[in-house]
Amino acid sequence: MHNRILIVSILLFVFHSLYSQDMRIDYNLVYKEDSLSSENVTKKMVLIIQDGGSKFLTEKQYNVDSLRSTGFNGFAVSDHDFLTIKKDQNHVSRYYFVLRDSYKLATPTKFDWKIEKDVAEKYGYKCQKATLNYKGRTWEAWFTQDIPVQEGPYVFKGLPGLIVYMKDNRGSYEFTFSGLKKTFHKMELENMNLKPLEVSYNNLKKILMDYYNDPFREMKSGNVKAKFKDEKGNEIQPDFREMTKKLQSFLKKHNNPIELSDAIKYP
Repeated sequence: MHNRILIVSILLFVFHSLYSQDMRIDYNLVYKEDSLSSENVTKKMVLIIQDGGSKFLTEKQYNVDSLRSTGFNGFAVSDHDFLTIKKDQNHVSRYYFVLRDSYKLATPTKFDWKIEKDVAEKYGYKCQKATLNYKGRTWEAWFTQDIPVQEGPYVFKGLPGLIVYMKDNRGSYEFTFSGLKKTFHKMELENMNLKPLEVSYNNLKKILMDYYNDPFREMKSGNVKAKFKDEKGNEIQPDFREMTKKLQSFLKKHNNPIELSDAIKYP
């Protein structure tokens, strides 16, 4: 009897040790920037679980941040889409980048998950289904207690196991698990060139609307230097009015965020 208890205790210790450490989870994300289009965008995403917190970002941005953390200061193309940081179980910070500025929206987050009876094997793990209504979308999620961390892609968390799959019922967003790594490059979670300015949701809406109304104001004022050339390479005077109309049309068309109820209502 004592031997059996000892064996169970050892197994529980090994299991806990395996998944209480830091880890990197890889996901594939397929989504629609325009809900009326059949065209999808695909990105490789990374969820870093480290020092009691987590960070979700594109793999491209993870690679850029990894270089920067080693002291590399050269030019590198960034991709800040879907960047979120969870420093505890109750708060999530989302990050937005407009022109040369970055903004941080920190909000308390609690998800009202409904755990279903459905079970299935996915990606080699025993999984269970859960559903969630969140900011204008209804989500189907599958989580596994084989990886007992209450984490998932983007802002999502709070289930009794890792979320390995999520899809909204409109078919606009789908996250799929693609791997787990125990060894990865660690860095500060909020590792950015410029410290983001923390804003409220109302302030963020105003910033985004101001950008929509006059997206090239920095160039027109001369604060940002840019040269415009025609097809033959000759420098030309830009038509900011026409450029503004085209960008505004693009922003209105590509306005299908995960937080659907928070979509900016452009005129």
